[in-house]
Amino acid sequence: QEEAARNTVPLRKYPRGARLLLLLHCCAETMSAFFLFVNLFYLAFASDAPAKASALMQARLRGTKTTVASPEEPQEEAGELHSRELITGQRYSDDDESCDAEGITPGVCALASLARPPPAPAAVEKHADCDKQESADRLERALIAEIDAGLAGNHTGFDGSRIASLELELQPIFQTLPHEAGNGLGFASARYLLHQHFLRQHAWYVRGLNPAGDGRQPPSEKEGLRSRVAGHLLEVLENKVGKQGLSLKMLAVFVATLEHLLHGDQRERLKQAWAVHALKPDASTDTKTLTSVLEVYMAHYVYVSQKAESGYALGLDFALKEVKTISRIYGGWPKVDLFIREQVLKRKQITGSKLTFDDAADAADAVLLLFQEVSGSMCRDMETTFMGLTGGETGRVRLAELRSADGGDLFRESVSYLRELGALDESNLDDPYVFMTNYMYGPSNCDGTTSFYDLCCPNDCEVNKGRMEKALAAAPADPVAVVVKVAEELLGGSLSVDGHEGLTQLVQANGGQVL
Repeated sequence: QEEAARNTVPLRKYPRGARLLLLLHCCAETMSAFFLFVNLFYLAFASDAPAKASALMQARLRGTKTTVASPEEPQEEAGELHSRELITGQRYSDDDESCDAEGITPGVCALASLARPPPAPAAVEKHADCDKQESADRLERALIAEIDAGLAGNHTGFDGSRIASLELELQPIFQTLPHEAGNGLGFASARYLLHQHFLRQHAWYVRGLNPAGDGRQPPSEKEGLRSRVAGHLLEVLENKVGKQGLSLKMLAVFVATLEHLLHGDQRERLKQAWAVHALKPDASTDTKTLTSVLEVYMAHYVYVSQKAESGYALGLDFALKEVKTISRIYGGWPKVDLFIREQVLKRKQITGSKLTFDDAADAADAVLLLFQEVSGSMCRDMETTFMGLTGGETGRVRLAELRSADGGDLFRESVSYLRELGALDESNLDDPYVFMTNYMYGPSNCDGTTSFYDLCCPNDCEVNKGRMEKALAAAPADPVAVVVKVAEELLGGSLSVDGHEGLTQLVQANGGQVL
């Protein structure tokens, strides 16, 4: 167990008596042979509040080089900076008739209002407390309305078939977690389940759901409200059920609701990119302008992880500078930009020369999926770099050699960051080593692309957890045999003697139980 702990990201310590869940990790991504290790996850928390984590701030956008300087931003007068408004013609209030007229649900409407740039400094000083409370109250009312509609089965963003499919997806992990008296999940277990779902399905570290806390600090109070919408949404559900716990259906409603909010916010971001090109909602445009709209949309999507004043693009000149900056510093941009142009031509072939906002929306959905692939491919490039270093085939490389890899541009995280992450082996202080898997899955290698989640390296370990959970749910009578069987399937052979001994020790330590 001690050896496994040294080779995995350290888990936070929770009070004695917390129920333990045995989960199998089988990592094969970053090395030529599988590394089999077992962790104990503590699933009961001291309180319902998320654990406080050290701020592991993102050092760079994955795929950018630290020695390539970004163009300097224009130095604007404070009054000019704060007087800029979003060009949408909407007030974005939860009781705004324009939102209802466009079919925008209350949660999406409230989140969009929080993405606006702040008012002039004088107004901020005079009305800051009132505005902050009003924004928080508006968001809470909107989230309650979203959840109520989902539970009642009349949400306009998803239907019963989506809830049913989500219940099937969530059921295996739901069965393996400790339940409350009412047979539902407590807040801590529910948060863990939801965190794992989005991590496994999309490689998203959703802010407000990570049991270890969030690694990025929001730049403003309103952005803070946006960034914790998932945690707030879960609190809304918990307040409804009390000590009975969250049922499988409620958790499915949560996932569907959060997906709807995130997709809706993406659509509002696209509206702003459309609007800064002086296009009205019902206008049509040509291929050149639509290409620019999508470039602005995607550049701001990426640029927000570097430096952004708002969740949405603020003006055409400013947005085009973001495009120029990203094209210079982000190695994945050529693939993204080429795909944008391909999608625009595809839309022209389908709908003709007059391209509408709907064409932009369809193209944007496809480009976002491509961006996830590009982001993941950069993780694979990192893996290839690791494998070329001394010790790469074992998953453990010298820190000094890592620092000089790829010209010394990419791997610049501090020693304190690596130590906090659990990626640093300091058994030899004069020549420390780095655990590749822990480093790759750390927050410095996540792209902070939205207010709501970080896009991180795809983690096959989490996928293998899901496989283990499904197997345990199907054969709960003999969990030890299930663990061995799944491990041997993943390994392609018999479990090692050390693996058997480690499993036996864990079972004995838990009174003969795996769960």
